[in-house]
Amino acid sequence: MNRFQWPVRMLEPSGGIPLAGTDRYQYQFDKKRITFLPVFKIFVNVYYMHRWLLQNQHDELEAQFIAEKKALEAKYQKLYQPLYTKRFEIVNGAELAGIKEDQATEEKGVPGFWLAAMKTHEVLAAEIEGQDEGALKFINDIKWSRLQNPEGFKLEFYFNPNPYFKNSVLTKTYHVVDESDPILSQSIGTEIEWYPGKCLTRKVTVKKKPRMGSNIAKNITTISKCESFFTFFTPPRIPENEDGRDDDAYDELQDRMEQDYNVG
Repeated sequence: MNRFQWPVRMLEPSGGIPLAGTDRYQYQFDKKRITFLPVFKIFVNVYYMHRWLLQNQHDELEAQFIAEKKALEAKYQKLYQPLYTKRFEIVNGAELAGIKEDQATEEKGVPGFWLAAMKTHEVLAAEIEGQDEGALKFINDIKWSRLQNPEGFKLEFYFNPNPYFKNSVLTKTYHVVDESDPILSQSIGTEIEWYPGKCLTRKVTVKKKPRMGSNIAKNITTISKCESFFTFFTPPRIPENEDGRDDDAYDELQDRMEQDYNVG
């Protein structure tokens, strides 16, 4: 039998058959490779073990950071509260010690304070349309509060009685998945109870359509959506079933959700 046809185990030194030339070189190479592979695997395992331990330590510190951050926010939220109360009193014209209202104008507080404040914010200003300003002037306070379960936060817009809608408070609630790197999972807004003919998120158009064989025109009323800050309280909905979804529509939905979160 030709030596090159013998089983590999018989070509080892213990098999009694001498190796020469390329055979000896091949055996030495194989021996190094056989020795090297287990060492390499051990090295990889040690590497990933250290990486896993470091990641765990990092996650523990991150969790500690988030917990302390929440506690610190809660602490200062209580410290801020007297200032917010004082601001509310000034804006709404409460009689304060040492502060007198302008006798000439007979106006109480600071009319349109929150509208002016919102218009100085770049993101909010871009959402406010001309027809919104009349309603936004009736805001008397805006409050923010953190939610614990589920995680998130809530915005509350308080309104004085106004000719636009019945609600005295409009709320917007955001639920997020990860507190360290927030991902919006859901947003919920108040349904606005508009007075007849006062809805700012819909545009009513009346067109005259001539009737066949008559000089009398028929009025055709169409209602369409229009840009308004108050669409903020009707957030985009996430479809429960994504089977057969349209990628372009899905990308548009993601953009709307991101914009909705940025406004909040």
